[in-house]
Amino acid sequence: MTFTNKDKMKALAIVHVFETSRPFGDYSACVVLNDGAGISYGINQFTHRSGSLAAVIREYLKNGGQMGREAMQAALPLLSRRTKAAIEQLAADETFKRTLKTAAITREMKAAQQKVAHERYLRPAIEACDQMGFVTALSLAVVYDSITHGSWELISARVNGIIKTTSTPDYEKRWITEYVRARDRWLTDIRRLRVTNYRTKFFLSQIAIGNWELKLPITVHGVRLTSVGDKASEETTSEKGSDAVTATEPSQPLTVPESSAIQAVSAIASSAAEKFDRVDGVVSAITTRRDSVRSLWTTVGGTISQAVWGVFGFVVGLPRTVWIVVAVIAGSLTLLYLYRQIVLGRIRETTEQKLKTAL
Repeated sequence: MTFTNKDKMKALAIVHVFETSRPFGDYSACVVLNDGAGISYGINQFTHRSGSLAAVIREYLKNGGQMGREAMQAALPLLSRRTKAAIEQLAADETFKRTLKTAAITREMKAAQQKVAHERYLRPAIEACDQMGFVTALSLAVVYDSITHGSWELISARVNGIIKTTSTPDYEKRWITEYVRARDRWLTDIRRLRVTNYRTKFFLSQIAIGNWELKLPITVHGVRLTSVGDKASEETTSEKGSDAVTATEPSQPLTVPESSAIQAVSAIASSAAEKFDRVDGVVSAITTRRDSVRSLWTTVGGTISQAVWGVFGFVVGLPRTVWIVVAVIAGSLTLLYLYRQIVLGRIRETTEQKLKTAL
């Protein structure tokens, strides 16, 4: 069974939303989680411990990538070691993490991430489905997500011990249902993984309504995926068709027409995402600058008012104690207002960051 490009795109979009909150991935996503895997980077969150991050770096260098080349070459010996000490040492290297984020804008890095993701995750998922006789889009997404996130071999072996008959018509649905339930229990029972059980909750919800073909529209972890041909979709494209897939986020629609090559699809999507990131960066910069200007004028205004009051008090002959006390009060109020502006700016930045994470 060969899955259609649309089936593959659905699986890609779902897992990328799980991994980076974006339908076709965030090439620059770079975090260190508390699961001991070290740096987690890119569209499929390639990690140090799994060896996938090293594979991406090697592919990037092989592609001729120049941005941050020296830093990446220097990090390869550490990346090749998967000991706890090596993982923690590289995870604490802020320069290396900045290098990864910067290199994400290059064609060489995007191509490297796409190739490693396909070879390590998507192709094995398709091969596993073919071997087991699975044909539905939901099955492909479940297997692809498990291979990407981890636990596929462990939990699939458990399920094989429970469901052994492969000749029944409903074998695929029974097996996938039992697998998702077992994986949901496994994720929920492990404290550090419990926060990721939204993945299995999504699949269980689709199984409950019988959406084995993942018919669009569907909402994945807050992101709505629709077909471009869907009347409810507000997106427009010059290549509309029933096989196209649209990923709609709350404030930024992203339209991605189907292509015969998965890499071409990812490239188009990443281009749209980059434009959004640039706009978002400008808005954030304007907000920060506005807070800074307010704080600056508050300081300037307070200083001028204190100077005027001092001169006035001296000219009219007010007792020194009086105008000094008033000046101190005015200065204190100025500092208080300045502090308020700084706190409000931080609150705004934190809120915006939480909103971005939620999206």
